[in-house]
Amino acid sequence: MTLDEYLKDRDRVAASKYYLVVATEAAIDICNHLAARLAKEAPDSYAECFAILARENIISSTLADRLIRMAKFRNLLIHLYGNVDDRKVHEIICYNLDDLDLYLTELAVLLKIDLP
Repeated sequence: MTLDEYLKDRDRVAASKYYLVVATEAAIDICNHLAARLAKEAPDSYAECFAILARENIISSTLADRLIRMAKFRNLLIHLYGNVDDRKVHEIICYNLDDLDLYLTELAVLLKIDLP
């Protein structure tokens, strides 16, 4: 979907923001669990959680940096909804959702799980 088509469809924009929040929160929930169980730490923020996993070599530092940006963008979506640039949301859903797949892949390797 082109950017212009996306921006004209207000329902799609709203739905994509919601699903981006849900997906990011799922990644954060997994992160918090792993930080507590494997690193024995409770992060002070959502973003810090991914830094803990990288420091403990649970995920790569490159991926952690990308997930930290995602967690910060989630905060923007939740707390400053009116300030969100819909073009940025389109960019994320077109080019950055692979970060979540990579997160699951790195965790599957760690946990020795075969993904479908």
